[in-house]
Amino acid sequence: MAEDKELKEIKKDLEMVVGEVKNLKEQLKEAKKIGVEFQERYEEMLKKEEQFLGEMNSEIEREITVVVIGNIKKTINKELASLKLMRRSIRAQVRNQIKKEIDKEMKKQIPGIIDLVKTEIKNKSVEIVGQLKRQTGKKLEKEVIEQVKDATSVLREQKEESERRAIIDGLTGAYNRRFFETKMEEELNLAKRFRNKLSLIMLDIDHFKKINDTYGHGIGDVVLQETIEVVRGQISSTDSLCRYGGEEFTVIMPETDMEAAMTTAEKIRKAIEEHAFYGEDKLINVTISLGVAEYPTHAILKQALVERADAALYDAKHSGRNNVKLAKKDEQKDV
Repeated sequence: MAEDKELKEIKKDLEMVVGEVKNLKEQLKEAKKIGVEFQERYEEMLKKEEQFLGEMNSEIEREITVVVIGNIKKTINKELASLKLMRRSIRAQVRNQIKKEIDKEMKKQIPGIIDLVKTEIKNKSVEIVGQLKRQTGKKLEKEVIEQVKDATSVLREQKEESERRAIIDGLTGAYNRRFFETKMEEELNLAKRFRNKLSLIMLDIDHFKKINDTYGHGIGDVVLQETIEVVRGQISSTDSLCRYGGEEFTVIMPETDMEAAMTTAEKIRKAIEEHAFYGEDKLINVTISLGVAEYPTHAILKQALVERADAALYDAKHSGRNNVKLAKKDEQKDV
């Protein structure tokens, strides 16, 4: 009987031990679950960080595609690579530090481990994340924003400069032939839509080849540049001065009839004749010939209007040069 009683007590003690072990296992499972939940929250934080950096990367890439500028793109890619390395390093540091804290608390296995682990993990994670945000988050965000601003500014300036070069003649600073073709089409469409007049002046430097042969192409370039400056001083801000080719230039004059255009052309001719051009300390006699055509009097199509103005210029050349001629309505009769 005594042995049965003793066995019952031992069995009872074993049941208590088993119960405590089960309870401890449940507590350990709960601790692991908390660790998993914290890891999931941390991964969610990393995904948000990844999304933010992804958006910033996409914005930079969109700006880069506006214009293909090798040096700028290389610089931005280099900075992005540096930021990615910094981000990976921060992520690794956070993961390692959190893992160490979880392992440290899980190994204690003492009564109250669940509450302790839960509290410590929460405090440590808040502390680490807060410290990370304070020390690196703002700095990283500021650096990214500043670099994006700088890159965007450079790209915008490069784009504007590229667009300007695409329509400006490099020697004279006047608009180039490409711009002329587009601008003429636009202004003609506006003139047709609002039923306005549009005039076109074509001008050419007289005996320009002789200037080049006598003084050299360097002096010839100076004559072209000074001619443009003189012409600019005689036209309106709404007019477009273009280099049509060689020593030939055009002036597109929106909302201007042939009488006003002829007056402006004569002012240009006179200003060039009176301007002092020099080559090798010698005064160069420079004159120009001009042709004027008006929409819709002389033509309604762009090419036809250009041809009429060019024909008037040809007429001025063969009438002694240094004069202005108005285009003809037809091949036989002057307007």
